[in-house]
Formats: sequence, C-alpha cells, structure tokens
Amino acid sequence: MKANLKSLSIKQTGLALLLTGTMAAASWAAPAPSAYAANEGVFISNSSYFMLGKAALSSSSLQFSVLFHNGENESLDFNKYGVRVTDGSGHSYTANLSEKKSGMVAPGSEESFRFYANLPAGESADDLKVDIVRWNMNKANFMDDLGMLPVASVIGEGQLEAPEEIINLRTLDSTQSIDAALSFQLGQSVRVTENGKWYMYTQVSAKNLGNSSVKLPSNLAVRLVDASGMKYTSTVASGSDTTFLPGQKDTLTLKTLITKSVADSGLNLEYYYLNQSEEVSLGTLSMNSSLNTTALGAEQSYAGQQDGEHVVVKATSSQYAKQADGVHVQSVVTVRNNGDAVAAVPSFVGTYQFGDSGTSVSTTDSSERSGFLAPGETTTYYLNATLPVGIDPEAAQLVLWQKTSVGSGTGSTGTSSGSGTTTSGSGTTGAGTGTAGSGTSSGGSTAAGSGATTGQMPVAVFVLKGASEAKNGFTTAVNYKLGDKLVFANNSVVNANLDVSLVELHEHENDDLGYKTAIAKFKITNNGTNTLALPELENALVDNKGNTYTGTRQSGVSTQITPGSSYVISYSYLLPNKTASDDQSFALNVYDSKTVSEGSVSAGTYKVAMQTAEEGDTISVYPFSLKINDSSVSWLYSGGNYSYQLTLDMDITHEDQVIVDSSFSKIEFEMVDSLGRIVGTQDSSLMGTGKLTSGVQKVVVSGLKNEQVDSGVVVNMYEVITTPNGTAKRLLKQFH
Repeated sequence: MKANLKSLSIKQTGLALLLTGTMAAASWAAPAPSAYAANEGVFISNSSYFMLGKAALSSSSLQFSVLFHNGENESLDFNKYGVRVTDGSGHSYTANLSEKKSGMVAPGSEESFRFYANLPAGESADDLKVDIVRWNMNKANFMDDLGMLPVASVIGEGQLEAPEEIINLRTLDSTQSIDAALSFQLGQSVRVTENGKWYMYTQVSAKNLGNSSVKLPSNLAVRLVDASGMKYTSTVASGSDTTFLPGQKDTLTLKTLITKSVADSGLNLEYYYLNQSEEVSLGTLSMNSSLNTTALGAEQSYAGQQDGEHVVVKATSSQYAKQADGVHVQSVVTVRNNGDAVAAVPSFVGTYQFGDSGTSVSTTDSSERSGFLAPGETTTYYLNATLPVGIDPEAAQLVLWQKTSVGSGTGSTGTSSGSGTTTSGSGTTGAGTGTAGSGTSSGGSTAAGSGATTGQMPVAVFVLKGASEAKNGFTTAVNYKLGDKLVFANNSVVNANLDVSLVELHEHENDDLGYKTAIAKFKITNNGTNTLALPELENALVDNKGNTYTGTRQSGVSTQITPGSSYVISYSYLLPNKTASDDQSFALNVYDSKTVSEGSVSAGTYKVAMQTAEEGDTISVYPFSLKINDSSVSWLYSGGNYSYQLTLDMDITHEDQVIVDSSFSKIEFEMVDSLGRIVGTQDSSLMGTGKLTSGVQKVVVSGLKNEQVDSGVVVNMYEVITTPNGTAKRLLKQFH
C-alpha cells in the first residue's frame, strides 16, 4: 500500500511503503564523516543528509517520515542510523518503523522511512524534536548524536489530525509484548437507515506493527464524537475476532447508532478505554475525509472486496416513472474487475433510503451470474423499487449492502451525567447479532450504542441526483427487421449461446368480443454444445401512447433445447379494436421480472409492425407455408343428416427446419351461415396424426339440422394457439 508522504527535499521523490517491520542496528565499519545540523536537515557529509517529511501528532502518538538523501557515489545503509523523539523536558521516546523496506539507499537518490512514537497525552508539536543518531558500539550508550529536527517545522496548518492512529496494545494489556501495536486507518464511512434508525458504518483498516500475532483487546472501545461533543458508542460489526498476523492488515467495520440530526462535519472517531471508572483517550481520527457518497456515473473502489482485489462499482444510471401507486425507480449498477487476477463477484442487495425518518425500501437482483470476474470483466445489476407518492427520487440514495456471515457478541452502553456531553458506557468492542442498546445522560444529551451485525454491511451509497424520468418503450425502441436476431442488453434474460428472432407478428379482430388478438412467433436457436433451458422470454407490445399489452406464452412448451436445433414459441396479445386513425406500429419490449424484487428489467425494445394479411393463395404459418391451389364448399345429405364439406387442394411446405411438437398451433375450420352463426367446427393440424397434407383433402362438418343448411355458408380457416388464458386465434383464409 502506498502512502502520500510529501518530502521536503529538493528532489521531492520520497516514497514510503506502509509495511510493518523494524530495522536492525549495525555498527559503522569505517570512519564516518563529521555530521552537523543545518537549517534544512542533519548532514552526514556535504552532500548527504536527513530531513523530516510530513508529520502528524495525535493525542497519543507522533507519526512522521524521515528522508535520507544520498549524495555520494556509493550506496548508504540507513540501518547504521537510529531515530528517537525527544520532548522539551529532555524525555526520549522510542521511534518504531511502521514499514518494512530495504535500508540501502542508492547513490544519487533518496528514500523516505515511516516512523511512529507513542507519547504521553499533552505533548505539543512545538516541544518535540526528532533526534538522529549513528550507532557506535564504542560508546556507553552505543550512539553518536548527529542532530535534531524540529517537528513543528513540518506540521503545517491542517496537518495536526493524524491520517492514522497507532495504539500500543501494552497500554491496554500489560501481558502484551513491548512492540505490540495496531495502526488504524479510516476507510469509508456511510450514513444509512436500518429498521427506521440511522447508523454510521465505518470501515477501518487495522495493521499489526509488531512481531507477534495479536487480536483486538477486549477493553478497547470506540465511539463517534460530533462537533458539539456528543458521543455515540460504536461496536465492531465485522472483524472483532480477527487475528492480525505480524505485518498484516485486515478490515474492521464499525457500526454506530446515531441521531438523524448528527452533522457530517466535525465528526471524529475516538479510541479509548476505561481505567477503573475513568475514561482514558487513546487518540482520535477525523472523519471529514472518510464520509463518502458517490454521484451517479462516478466510479469508486468496492469497499467489500478482499485484500489485493481491485474491484470498482458504479451506478451508471437511474430512471424513474411517477405512477398512481408511487415512484417507480430503476438503477443500473455495474461491478468491474480492474485487477490482474480473478476476483469474486460481490453478493449484495440494495435499499433506497429517503427523508429524515429512516425510511427505506429494499431491492434485489437475483440474476444468475458467474461467481467470479475475470480481469477487465464487468457484471451488471438492475435494482428496482417503488418509492412512496411524493418522494423526489433525485433526493433519494441507493445503498449497496454486502452480504456477510453473522457472528456473535454484543456492544455495551451506559450512562453519564454532565451538561453538554453524552457517553454510552465503556462501549467495548464486539460483533454478531444482538439488540441495539442505549444510554441516557443528564444535561439534555443523548447516548446510544448499537447492536451487532445483521448479516450485511453497507459498501457504497449512491446519490441519485441527476436521475432521469423514464420514457416509454415506444419512443426508445430501435429499428428491427422481422427475422433478424434480437440483441439483448441484459445477458441474464437469454443464455449467450441462444439466438432469438421474431419471425411472425399478425393480428385478428374479434368483432363479437370487442378486442383483437395479435400472435407473435419467436424462433430460438441453440448455437452451443450443450442442451440449454428454453428462456421464458417475457415480452409485451407497447403502442405509441405508451400502453403496454403483455404477451401470453403458449401452453405445453418444451423446457429444453438441444445443441444445433431451433424451436418456435408463440405468444398472444389482447389488443383494443383499432380506429381508422390508430397507428399499427408497436414496440416489442423483452424484459425480465423474475430476477428483480420489483418491476422488471428491459433487455431491449424493438420497433415492429403487424404483418398485413396475405391476399394471394399462399398462407404463412411459420415454419410452414400453405399454397391453396383450389377450394370449394358444398353440402351433403345422407340418411337424414346434413353436412358441409370443404374440399381443399393445397401444397404444404416446411420452410424452416425448426422443431414443432404437439404444443404447436392447430388449424381450425369454422363454418358460418349467412346470418353469421357458427354452425360447426372441425380441428386439424400441420403435424401428427390426421395432419393436413399436400394434395386434395376434405374437411367435413356433419350433424347439421335442416334449418342450418344455407347456401351462403362461409368457412373460416384459423391458426389457433392454446395459452393458460384460453385459446387465441388468427384468421388465415375464408372460403366461400
């Protein structure tokens, strides 16, 4: 991990890697050049010197960097020198390296080395100096003093707040080794709502600076302190049982119950412990740069990833539609692996939070996706929800919650008195399930502690300012030619090895019923090498006014499609009877409503139009074509019974090699008298037993009564599909 330690040297090239370790002392083997202090540093020769880089002083420690500039023609070894901190009273404090790196400095270059020193409370930067020494085994104290560098000279305005807090664990537990220390650095902090309450979640990177494995001391407590001095106890929601290996770091998540009125500015994270009944502060970290929300379209590092991964997350867009039942909102979130190694795909849910009352609604995307992301690969989530009527969607926030395993343990709270302050007991660290605790104090202040993990941690908060109002699918539809492959934006709708195309779209008016029926046929082809599940392919037709007509899938469809084969599936739509001015254009919207918690996700919208009825002798019933060569209608009388007979001479061709099974469309012949009454029907098919064939065949409706015999009879030929909602018909031909 790299740290931004700005060197005050002429070359400005210092760089420090934050790796824990210590450097061994070594004797100076050759006579050393005389060293002397100058304003700009401690010189060991005319061209080689030490300088202080950036320093930060907290209530319990000093962190600083020492720049070693080598102006010689040979490498110099920093291990031959030592560093300590001295205060105005002459007391010296051990300076420990907070990184592990080579001590060799190449000729003509400079290196920066990070240190920390634990100090008693009340030390001032004006009284502190960094003492540079050279190890000398011939001296009683084994060192030569080379000079001192004033700390105040490198602590500028605004740098007094430590970027990290280093805590000597021996302060909390006398059984710990003398070098046992943890360095805490703030990650992101987010303000979120859970069960009607406001919480602050803060991620903290904890690094073991010692040479032995350690765990968080049980008496180490953490709390938030706002600008007015109000205190809110934090618990460790994740990571309380972590064992920190020497030189290694891990991430802790702190959870703090707060009031809705807590201001973001002026917040500090304070580490402390109880010495009997007295609170002893170990240091504070300013949270000003930690509080984090992300704008739409902005990319941020995914906070829930594993160490070494480089996963980024972005809310690419958010759209909303104001309807009678509320504000329907959909946000598209992408997760991309920017690293060089495979990364795990995050498992998260979302909530939309709005207002000051702690109200939120949940949203999920349960699409099937790979468990890993290859380098450069992106996966997409669609998060839908309905906000209450009157909510401004641009004022809402989308929170992503990483699913986590649930641990055990609780935090604790207590009470205190005193005007203008609030405390919540010892606030000892803990993790796991539990209930939120709270305490009270006199003087009009409030104390609060939080329970532990509920199995999820917030990892990102997106501000939805800039969300756009959704347009209806008709206006956003792309041009489409019947028979072409449908290109889907959402890969979760259809397997990548399946091609889908719309091959037929006809309508039929049902004058008696007051509506018309549209029938669409989709061809699905398996280009892969394995048998795949047939997609459900939810779809609807959208007219130019934005009205949506949902497609109903035919009954009895196969569930799988074999490699190298094609299958045809029919859908029916109930449409209002048209007027003369109605536009016959539609948008076909293919969507997914199964993998999202609410609403649907559009995979694509395509401009389509109803096919005109065939006026010639050839009828298309995909994948068949029927050419009518001749036809006649007559009636017969035999044994007291009357019958109508349709004689057909036709050629039937299987135009496209797609699979049709018993669920495929049927052919129905309907005989209607001159008064428009149906006097009989006869069913047939284009496949299976009794199917229609090329050549001459007769269709007979028998059992008619004398009064049903009519010279003006008309025979309607229909294509019929069976759906869960009944049958849908398409008129193919009329015979007189």
